[in-house]
Parts: sequence; structure tokens; C-alpha cells
Amino acid sequence: MSILYILLAILFFGFLIFVHELGHFLVARACGVKILEFAIGMGPKIVSVKSKKSGTAYSLRLFPIGGFVSMLGENGMELAQGGSGQDGTSAPPASGADDASDRDGSDDGNRDSFFVNSAAEPAANQPPSPAAAPSPVKDPGAYCNQKLWKRMLISLAGPLMNIVLGYVLMVVLVLWAGPASVGGTQIAGFYVEYTAEEALGGIQKGDSIVGVDGADVRSMAQLRELVSAKPSGLFTVTVQRPNEDRTAVIGVTLEHVPLSPELLESSFASSLSEGSGLQVNDIVKKVNNTAVHTFNELFYEMSNQGYRPLTLTVERNGEKVVLENVIIPSYVASGVTFGNPDFQVYREASFDFPTVIKHAFWRSCSAVKMVFDSISGLLTGRYGIEAVSGPIGITEVITDAAKSSGLDVLNLLIVISINLGVMNLLPLPALDGGHILLYIIEAIRRKPLKPEIEGVINFIGLILLLGLAVIIAIKDVIAL
Repeated sequence: MSILYILLAILFFGFLIFVHELGHFLVARACGVKILEFAIGMGPKIVSVKSKKSGTAYSLRLFPIGGFVSMLGENGMELAQGGSGQDGTSAPPASGADDASDRDGSDDGNRDSFFVNSAAEPAANQPPSPAAAPSPVKDPGAYCNQKLWKRMLISLAGPLMNIVLGYVLMVVLVLWAGPASVGGTQIAGFYVEYTAEEALGGIQKGDSIVGVDGADVRSMAQLRELVSAKPSGLFTVTVQRPNEDRTAVIGVTLEHVPLSPELLESSFASSLSEGSGLQVNDIVKKVNNTAVHTFNELFYEMSNQGYRPLTLTVERNGEKVVLENVIIPSYVASGVTFGNPDFQVYREASFDFPTVIKHAFWRSCSAVKMVFDSISGLLTGRYGIEAVSGPIGITEVITDAAKSSGLDVLNLLIVISINLGVMNLLPLPALDGGHILLYIIEAIRRKPLKPEIEGVINFIGLILLLGLAVIIAIKDVIAL
């Protein structure tokens, strides 16, 4: 792993953290909260510039492993350091104001995650004496003096910025990938797979024939007709071949391939899904209980759920048909079994702006769902700890993506950005979702939790997240 790829990973993480913190910052500023520091990175400051107008310090810190937005009056830290009201009386504790800076964690949809401790450093960020800054109790710009809905918006802003960024980049990805990336859910044909061990005119085991002599192959029956109609027995064959880790399919055209009806019967297998009742021109509406709108969604759901028989709801000749026990091929990667759809779909009729927006939206929804599917898989034991990665493991994934193509890098950026946003919305202590949960409790009780209780909850959550990050980092190092 070269230094250039490590720098790329640092920029990768730094950009996502910057966007996340920018969400907190912009909404806090819009709500009238005084910002003490906006920092990217942790540890000692490399450079810091203070705005004369707002008093906010904009800092770049040494370690690119997080970031934070430090606000006046968060967690009552000013008071803990000896601050007092301007009238000389002791100031009451902050009203449920939790730190709006993040403790970020993410799962890449291909079963990866990274954890970032970006907790603010209140002691380092506070003025040297109570007289140097207004008491948060008296200052209307203090975070602890904001209305409940404003504090909730500030906590929501960071994760939502990551999700919005993911969608915007998804639009770019769909445009970049072009018309070939926007397929629907209507079945155009089925793969015919070569099953023999020895290669046949360049066809390898696992290849699927999709064309013969320029004609599309949509079923075994059609392939038999094409082969039987040509006495010479030599064909130009187009196959689709999965790459080594089965993350992409490569199209290969082979010349002078010897085929015969006898070979088709002995060395080729028709599609399992076709044999299970799926037909050409069926429009797939649901995979089990999950609705699908695009091929990307259909492929993801069948890949995620297709390791066991599926129930497919399709539209056939204008009528709803439910197909039970539909079987598709499967494969094993990193000890986990996935389904492998064995059919083709029709492309969208046009590649206009509404089509791009539609596909970007549903692909983003799949990325969001991927987070919950991954968490469910971890809890149920389908995925082991080896499926989770921290910054070290993700750096290796970024390296592989960079060596492959710009589209792969962009896709990875999208997946991690969306996952980062969704993970931070989970109602876990020390995450933004944990803060929001405390605010919901505050709204129900009509009074905040005691700052000591709130502080203990977030401290325990932070320790657990840091402990998990250390375990994952050790696992990633061992796996190098």
C-alpha cells in the first residue's frame, strides 16, 4: 500500500468528516449559537485562524481521524471550569445540551465500517477565565439556552449532510455510468451457464452465454435453436464472466467456438430462476416483502436474500403473480453466501433527467437499507467480525477501488457517506442519534435529564465505541 493511496484515504475520510461537521456548523450558526471552534482533525493544532467578526476559530489539527464543532454552552463545561453568572451567582447546569460534535461510525454496503472519535475537547476550547467570555446562562447564543427543536436540528444536521452528499454524488455516478447503468425490473432473458471444468473455445466454467453470432441469447431454448440452425458448428460467442471477487461482470467475445446440441445438453445449464417459474417479460415488483423499482434494487435484494429460496411478486400480462420458492445461483465470499441473479433485464427506454433522478434516489435508498441489513447480519451471526473494518481496512478497500476505476472510488465514497449518516442517526449513546433520543426523552418528560446522568450515558457510549474501534483496528492490522 503506497503512501499515495494512504493520502487518498486521508483525504477521503477528511472530506466526509468535513461535510458532516459543516452540517452541524451551518445549522448551529443559523440557530444563533456561538461557535467557539470548527476543527478538522484531532490533537494539536497545525493551523488556526480566528474570525474577528464571529470569534470562531477555524482549525486544522494534526491527526486526520475526526473533527468537531465546539459551541458555547454545550455540556455545561464552562460552568464545570468555574464559570459563573454575570450577577455573581452560580449558574445552573446546562439544560440537556449534549455535545453536537460527532463520534462517527459507518458500514460500506459491501460489509465494511470505520469509527471516528471526534469528541470536542472542551477544556482546550474554553477561555482561560470566566471573565473572558459570557456565562452560557446569560448568553442567548449558548447551545444550552436554545429551544429543544433547535438542538435536535443541530444534531440532525451532520448525518443528514452526509446522506444528502451521498445522493448528490449518486446522481453524478449514474450520469457518469451512462445509459447502460439504468435497467428496470422487466426480465429480458436468462443466462445459460457453462458448467464443464475444461474450457471450450475460451469459454470458462461459470461463464454465461448472452449472444451467438450477433443474436441475443435469452434462454436455453433459443440457444438450442441458434446452434441447431448452423451446420458448421463454429460460432462467435459473447459471454459474461464475473471477476475474481464477483463485484463486476466482464463481457468477452470469443471467435470460432465449437458448439453442438450434444454439448449444450452435457456442458450447459439453463437458468435456475427460469426453471423456478420466472418468465421473459415478467416485471418483478417485490423480492420477498421488499418492493423494487430498478435493476440495482432488484440485484441488491436478490444478492442479499437469494442465498435461500425467494418469493417473487411479478406483473405478468397485466396481472399480479406470486412465485414461491424461486431459486437462483449462489456464491460464497469471505465466508458469507450471496445470491447471484441469473437473468437479464431491459434498459430504461430513455436516459433523461427524470430517469437519472429516479435511479439515483432508489440506489441511495438501497445504500441506506444496506446499513440495517448489515447490522441485522452482524446480530444474527450471518456476518462475523471479519466483515467489519476500521480506517485501516477501508484504506485497503479504497486502494483496490483506486486501482480499478474512478467509478469504483466514487461508488465507495457514496456508500460510506450514506452509511456514516445513517449510523450516526442510530439511537446509541455518543452518536448524534443518541443525542436526539435524549432530546425526545426531554420532550416527553418536559424537563431535561440531569447533566450528570446525561454525561455518564454519553461517556459510557464513547468508551464502548472507542473500544470497538481499537478491536477493529487490531483485526485490520492482523489481516494486512
